[in-house]
Amino acid sequence: MFYVQHRIGAQSNVLISAHYAPTTTRSGRLSKEAVYYALRSVIEAYPELSLIGVPKASDNGKKHLLVLAALHEIDLETCVEFLDDHEPASGPEILEKLHNEWLWTDETFNPRNPWWKIVVLGRQEVAFVFHHIVCDGRFGHFFHRKFLEAINSFDQDQKPVERIVKIDPERVRLSKETEQFWVSKLSALRMAHIFFMFLLIRLFFGSRLLFSDLPKVKPYANSFLIEAEPHQRTKTRIASVRITAAKMRQIISACREQKASFTPLLLAMICCTLAIDHYPEAKIGISNCALDARSLYPENTDAAGKLLQCAAGVRKVTWLSKYRRVFGPRPLKPGKTHVDVEGAWDLVREYRESLQKPFQGAQPQILTVFKASNGVSEDLEGLLTSTLPAVGLHLNNSFQVSNLGSFSTSEEKEGLWKIDGMNFSASTVNGTISYSICINVAVASKNSSTITNMTSQSSTHNQGKVLKQNDNVDAEQLATLSEGKVADAVKKTTGRDKPRKDDIEIEDYTSNLERKRAEQAEAREDIKAQRRAGVDVDGSLGQGRLRNEDNSDV
Repeated sequence: MFYVQHRIGAQSNVLISAHYAPTTTRSGRLSKEAVYYALRSVIEAYPELSLIGVPKASDNGKKHLLVLAALHEIDLETCVEFLDDHEPASGPEILEKLHNEWLWTDETFNPRNPWWKIVVLGRQEVAFVFHHIVCDGRFGHFFHRKFLEAINSFDQDQKPVERIVKIDPERVRLSKETEQFWVSKLSALRMAHIFFMFLLIRLFFGSRLLFSDLPKVKPYANSFLIEAEPHQRTKTRIASVRITAAKMRQIISACREQKASFTPLLLAMICCTLAIDHYPEAKIGISNCALDARSLYPENTDAAGKLLQCAAGVRKVTWLSKYRRVFGPRPLKPGKTHVDVEGAWDLVREYRESLQKPFQGAQPQILTVFKASNGVSEDLEGLLTSTLPAVGLHLNNSFQVSNLGSFSTSEEKEGLWKIDGMNFSASTVNGTISYSICINVAVASKNSSTITNMTSQSSTHNQGKVLKQNDNVDAEQLATLSEGKVADAVKKTTGRDKPRKDDIEIEDYTSNLERKRAEQAEAREDIKAQRRAGVDVDGSLGQGRLRNEDNSDV
């Protein structure tokens, strides 16, 4: 599916970047040789990074099948870009720039160039940008973990690094068990039941779903045989929010106290925000959480190839009325607000259970949609005409959260370099076949800020940006309100009646929507003014998944 999405201009890439900081001096820059040495070490550890997709004609010559093939060699100089004059940081502007580059096309094909690259910004920020067919966000952690280990073992006096990396095809070849798992399907009856339920929801609640008023986006290209033209390619828009480590420690502490975790808290608060502040007339909310399904894949021997793309998703359909009741109006004193704290945490715990349950049982539910999509069509033509519309039926009018959690290393002692910042972002998928907003969360450590990037589609149909044209869905506003609801719910658990000045104060979100929107517009203009003045206001909504949590978020 990811192969076709890229060919038709529906999705460009995914990236995860890390800021490499020296531990012994305040100033330090990664040398080119150190970067090439570290990258070579990563490829030798994960030769599957040589995989690319190749279409192959079917036996009857009428259809095409996709074959995963491995490059025989990788030329390091084809997949490294040094931007020495750039600030060593990956803010929204650079993320948008990288997402809106369409690499790995027919015109730029090179038999030594893999379907990924790294961009080194200011010799400290390393962005790993990849085609989604190669790997997933979770592998981005593995990539930077190995890259950091290699950087810390690099000897400045060693000989120049050989730029050509040879690939052993036997190390990439999948085991029979993994290959069979990858192409497994559901029965036709089970598939019909799944898609029939999706269809009923849209038939009866079409105009009462979230994001039902978004402008219609331009459709993707109608053939994968000829690559999409530039005007057919989906353009990504990003808004970022940062939460400090101190604030996140408070949130995580409250989650532990309530037997909850951050990912379901974020999902629940965004649902509340959308239901109350953006779509007060909507009846049903649909959310999707991307999860790491590696624990369900067949175990491989060291000699067998590994799948680096193991992402799956859990979809939740819920009545929005119960979310409105949590922050609903009550006969309180003027100026006071009401939050049903216990009700809010009940929603969070309910969300957490919905993330854990799909991993349980002999036939885990999380694999159902994965197998269902396999069963729609075996050839690329069928995938384009049948599978992608079915995926749209599954994901349209929804939002997605993908939380990588906290980055960790296997090193007992800190080396000469450390990672003190991390950024995760996936380019927008064409809105006709995917969710409306995607929230990607990453954090380097418990002492660093958490970065949340919200991606949405720029409106190619109207030659503008959806988020700016439609007042009901503004990503910065959504992020600010969601953070406020998180902070408010957490504050209620601490017993403090008066919030600290640096906390976000929450009012009655169901009253006087016009006044609220005016205030929010003023706040957004203030944020833009701060950015123009050079103040860092970009960032995130959470410290991500804790190591002892049951769900592993991709």
